[in-house]
Amino acid sequence: MALLLGMANAAQAQDGPQVRILNASPYTIAADPELSDFVSETAQAAVAEHCAGCHGADLGGTSGVPDLTDYDWLWGITGEETNDVSPVMAIQQTLLYGVRNRDCPEDQMSYGACADTRYSEMPGYAVLGFTDEHVSDLTEWVVGLAGGEADSVAVERAQAFAPLCAECHGSDNYGYVPYGGPNLRDDIWLYGGDRDSIYDVIANGRLGECPPWGGILDAATIKALAVYIWNTSLGR
Repeated sequence: MALLLGMANAAQAQDGPQVRILNASPYTIAADPELSDFVSETAQAAVAEHCAGCHGADLGGTSGVPDLTDYDWLWGITGEETNDVSPVMAIQQTLLYGVRNRDCPEDQMSYGACADTRYSEMPGYAVLGFTDEHVSDLTEWVVGLAGGEADSVAVERAQAFAPLCAECHGSDNYGYVPYGGPNLRDDIWLYGGDRDSIYDVIANGRLGECPPWGGILDAATIKALAVYIWNTSLGR
């Protein structure tokens, strides 16, 4: 009898939500009350313990920390996806490997950071030798792209530097998610949309980080968080 009970408990554990969620699509999870409850409970606990310190309890973000509820994505999600699977996988990569993580052995580094981490650089152009006029012109250019009133003469001068920005922000300046390049044409700002903030970003650069959670959280929690974040961004 003890052996039979042990076998039954093992089978139940293998069929539990912690195991089933790993191979379940977002659609399967949504249709399964047990998995949906597991996602909500597990993700909310992980947010409270690990994410809220930076992103806030509601994941709304703050200056320099992305809002995870507004459907504006820096990494991996273009907004043109036709299903829920690829966005959840993209969020999982960010959770697993972090953003600009450098805490790994040298032989696992690639282009200055750990191989699988999300990585790009917003250079500080003043540090690279741009004059105050150059940075001011680029500031006006960005203000204009976002729909603000900008100095047209400065914007015209800044066109000479536009190709420098295209690699990360895209040739049309709508952003480029493989490099984590923000959309410069909307009204969503990571570090502030006033002139002083924009000037400071261009002059001094930014290299914000998010830690990799793959060595801290188990696979089921990572999957639950990814599904939860995606659903939250969609208002579900």
